[in-house]
Amino acid sequence: MASEIQTINITDVLTVQKPSRHIAYTVQVSTPTRSWSVNRRYNDFVALDAELRKSTGKEPPAELPPKHWFARTINDEEKIRQRRVLLEQYLRTILTTKDPRWRKEFGFSDFLAVPTPTKAGSTGQPFTATTWAAEQTAVAGVLRQARAALLKRDALARENNPASRASGGEARRLLRDAGPRIDTLEKSLPELSLAPGEERRREDMVANLRAEVANLLRMAEAGYRPPHRTPPLDANMPGAMPEGTNSAFAPKARVFGKKPQETVETRALDDGGLVELQQTKMVQQDEQLGVLSGLLRRQRRMGEEIADEIAVQNEMLDQLDGDVTRFGNKMARAKRDMNRL
Repeated sequence: MASEIQTINITDVLTVQKPSRHIAYTVQVSTPTRSWSVNRRYNDFVALDAELRKSTGKEPPAELPPKHWFARTINDEEKIRQRRVLLEQYLRTILTTKDPRWRKEFGFSDFLAVPTPTKAGSTGQPFTATTWAAEQTAVAGVLRQARAALLKRDALARENNPASRASGGEARRLLRDAGPRIDTLEKSLPELSLAPGEERRREDMVANLRAEVANLLRMAEAGYRPPHRTPPLDANMPGAMPEGTNSAFAPKARVFGKKPQETVETRALDDGGLVELQQTKMVQQDEQLGVLSGLLRRQRRMGEEIADEIAVQNEMLDQLDGDVTRFGNKMARAKRDMNRL
C-alpha cells in the first residue's frame, strides 16, 4: 500500500508530557481511498534515516535537519517551525524521488503506520478499502482475459481450427470464477464504512462488472456461426428462374414480413448471417458503453481528487493563517517592549 501514497504532510506539532516531555509531529498520509495520521518525534525520524541507510546501503535523497546539541528545541517555536518544514521535506522527497528503493522498504511503511492489507476470500478475513479495490481490479482483469479468449475462439473458428473449443471453454471457466468474486465484492461493500460518494462509485464498479459478465455470457452462448450462402439455383432444377430473368425478381433466401427494410450491409446475408451481425453490433455497442462509462468514472475520480486537494490546500491556508497570527502577536509584544524601552 506504500506505493499508493499520494501526499505526506506534517499538519501539527504537539507537546507530549509522557514518558518525558518532548515534541511530536503529526504526519498525515493520504491515498486515493483513505487518509490517516501518526505522531512521530524527532528521534523516530533519526531512527528511520539510520534504518534506510542500513537496509538500502545508500543515503536517502534528502537530509534530516541537524540536531541541536547545546539548546533545547522544545521551548523555541522558531526552531520547531524550521524543523517541521525540513522533516516534511525529508518525507516528501523520499515519496517523490525517481528511485523507489527507500519508499519500498518496510521501515518507511512502518514509520508511516501503513495499514497491512488483508486478503478476503479463502481465508475468510474481511476486506479493507485497499484490498477491495485490488480485488475489483483483479476481477476486471479476469473479464478481460475472458473477452480475449472469446475473440481468439472466433478467430480460430473462422479458420476451422479445432483449438477454438478450448478457447471457448477457457472463457467459460473464467466467467464461472468471476461470478462468486463479484458477489463477494458486493456483499462486503457495506462493511467498508466508506464515504457516501466513494461507496456509490464502488457500487457502479460492481454494476459494470456484472454488465460485462452478462455481455460475455451472451457472446459465449452465441458461439461463432460462419456466414451461410445460398447456392445459386441450377437452371435445370424445378423452380429455377429462366435464363435472362431480372435478378431483382429472383426469390430471396429470407422471408420478411410486410415492407422489409434492407440495407447494403444486410442484403447479402441469410438468417444466420443476420443474427450474427446483430450480435456483433450489440457487442460493439456494449464495448462503446463500457468505454463511455470508464471515461465518466475517470472524470468523477478526478473531481474527487480535486476536492481532496482543495481540502488539503484549505488546511494549509488555515495553518498559514495561524502562523501569521502568532507572528503578529510576537511583533505586537516586541513593539510594546520597544515602546517601554
